[in-house]
Amino acid sequence: MMKLIRSLSPIYIFVGLMSLLFVNCASVETPNRLRKDIDLQGHRGARGLKPENTWPAFEEAIKYKMVTLELDTVLTKDKRIVIHHDSETNPVICQNADGSEIQKKSLYELTLAELQALDCGSKQNPNFPKQVPVPGTKLLSLEEFFELVQKHEKKSKEVYEFNIETKFPDDGSASDGLVKEHTEKLIQIIEKFKVVDRSTIQSFDLRTLSVSKQKNPKIKTSALFVPTYFQGFLMTIGFGNGYRESIITKAKDKQADIISPYFLYVTPKFVKSSHDKGLLVIPWTVNAEKEMNRLVSCGVDGIISDYPDLLDKVVVRKN
Repeated sequence: MMKLIRSLSPIYIFVGLMSLLFVNCASVETPNRLRKDIDLQGHRGARGLKPENTWPAFEEAIKYKMVTLELDTVLTKDKRIVIHHDSETNPVICQNADGSEIQKKSLYELTLAELQALDCGSKQNPNFPKQVPVPGTKLLSLEEFFELVQKHEKKSKEVYEFNIETKFPDDGSASDGLVKEHTEKLIQIIEKFKVVDRSTIQSFDLRTLSVSKQKNPKIKTSALFVPTYFQGFLMTIGFGNGYRESIITKAKDKQADIISPYFLYVTPKFVKSSHDKGLLVIPWTVNAEKEMNRLVSCGVDGIISDYPDLLDKVVVRKN
């Protein structure tokens, strides 16, 4: 998700600080939460603590009692679903098994076996200084992920939920056929592992939600939204309600069960408007304690964070 707003970082540093001044949910009547318990989600497993979208990261999310494991998926050349954030290989987080650098290449041109030959655990993401490398870590297929989760669930007697994102090229070039094929294969795997009732399919590409509802309406869907630079600035200084209402309308038009906006969108009015339309509100990606507290007081139904340890400390013990 954060790749979409990387170029906006300076304004969002300012926004993150100022939003607490303009939108203090604790100072108003808190909207009723649609979900009984707050859905704590480990973003890409636990990107702030272990290599993203790998089993060590998901283990970290489990360690800190996350309700939901959040992950990204891409369709490979041989039509497999791999857990990976970008539609291209990422030299920042992966390298060849011999330690040499990789070049960016479309995942649509690589097989699952070729992707799993990469070492995606030795490099520490420079944006996350607390992240601990796990050398030799391989990428997972979605089937392998569910097999590992089910093995853990059988041993621990715990049950987890899944928030699975479909990823496509950032330039919007994904065809209707690609979106349909990816989403349908994702649903087939969800059905195969009998986790329909605890899975959510999310996407910024709202075509995914339409395909999902047509293929299996029992699977929950979540509409993801990110503001533009200008929209983010307006929301920071107390404006932008029109943008907030517009994404609620878009989510509802796609029959989404959840609206998952960048956290700046969230105000008491936004939460109430979403709830009035039957939409749960689960913002992303929330990595600051003050912002977590603000969102809880707003009445959000869940929070997605790179730091399950902080989320567990701030939210679980508060509620």
